[in-house]
Amino acid sequence: MSTVPPPTVLARATLFDVARLVGVSIQTVSAVINDKPGISEPTRVRVRQAIDQLNYHPNILASSLRARKSFTIGVIVPSITNPYFPEFVRGVEDVAHEHGFSLFLCNSDNQSDKELAYLQLLRRHAIAGFIDACYMENSRCRETLVDLIEHGVPVVVLGNVRIHPKTVVVDSKNKQGGYAAVAHLVEMGHRRIGVIKPPPTIVGLDRLSGFQLGFHDHGLPIIDQYWVEGGFDVSHGEAGIKRLLELPHPPTAVIAANDLVAMGAATALRQMGKRVPEDISIIGYDNIRMAELYDPALTTIAQPVYQMGVTAMRAIIRRIDDRSLGGAKRDFNPRLIIRASTLPLRRNRKARRLIRREQGIA
Repeated sequence: MSTVPPPTVLARATLFDVARLVGVSIQTVSAVINDKPGISEPTRVRVRQAIDQLNYHPNILASSLRARKSFTIGVIVPSITNPYFPEFVRGVEDVAHEHGFSLFLCNSDNQSDKELAYLQLLRRHAIAGFIDACYMENSRCRETLVDLIEHGVPVVVLGNVRIHPKTVVVDSKNKQGGYAAVAHLVEMGHRRIGVIKPPPTIVGLDRLSGFQLGFHDHGLPIIDQYWVEGGFDVSHGEAGIKRLLELPHPPTAVIAANDLVAMGAATALRQMGKRVPEDISIIGYDNIRMAELYDPALTTIAQPVYQMGVTAMRAIIRRIDDRSLGGAKRDFNPRLIIRASTLPLRRNRKARRLIRREQGIA
């Protein structure tokens, strides 16, 4: 290695500093950084050692301007406080980092106007790709996404929606998962089942459709007062379960829109002196990390959230590398995980006595 000492000033090291320390050209250092062929392995080792010694970091912004190429991926999620989405974003970020991309993460708070504002901001920043994990039916959002696609920006949407032939859709078959939640409770003997409904998003509507189909196929009537309005936050579970308990004949089991809602419902029940699952069984959805740690541990419908994020980012990278690729759809199968928050009705003596007493109540 060259005997030329490294710079002693505190200024940020440059490509020239690395080249001077190793005794090679700037072009050689650039070739090593970009993993190009034609450089001997001993030279690659010396360049990498010099990069570490000088703590050199390539100026990605300058490189992207020279190459007219962005290294930023835009990601919009509806709520960063919902543990489901950090797990998804982690899958996206791990693949992005591996390929030299960074994320511009936006939180829409489930508001279509914020989603639109972020979409327009990301478009102005000339992002390399875009992942929409909170797509809401808004004509201006759709127009902006279509404009991105038609200008060569790869777009992935989380949920069962196709806005353009080149859209990549990553979905977890929420309808199938919703159906499985109903089937589990029916198999455990429950007939009077309450539902705290998800919000009317693409994912929420698919999930709700699965609940409805499950009721239909298992011969359960859909009684409006047992299907209460809700959402995806803890507060929706608290409010929803209170409404269900006010009914003359409360449900023996409740399907929550997701795990956060299930936790909110279970916490409210405990505060009202009720027990889960002895008095009311509860099933959640998503299998977030806290579901297993909650007391009682939640029965839930699991989704491979991290892998969905990985798949979304890999689809973006493939389309950055090959602009001729069209749209695609990747479906993931949900699975039922049975834990302590659901109990067979035959083991719940109190609920069984109530049902026998209530003539004509489903």
